[in-house]
Amino acid sequence: MNELFLAFVIPVLILGFVYILIIDNKGLPLWMEKLSDNSGTIWTYGVIAITVLSILKFWSGN
Repeated sequence: MNELFLAFVIPVLILGFVYILIIDNKGLPLWMEKLSDNSGTIWTYGVIAITVLSILKFWSGN
C-alpha cells in the first residue's frame, strides 16, 4: 500500500512543482526551453535505455 501511495504522490508533487515554476516565470524557464529543443534525442535515448534494462531484467530471470 505504501508503494502505491508513493507511486502517485511523487509524480504529482513533481508535476505541481513544474507547474508552479512555469506560472511564476510566466512561461518556460530557459533550461526547460533548451531541454525541449532536444526532446527527440531524449525520447530516443529513453526508449533505448528502457529496452536495454528490460532485456537485462529478462535475462537475469527476475
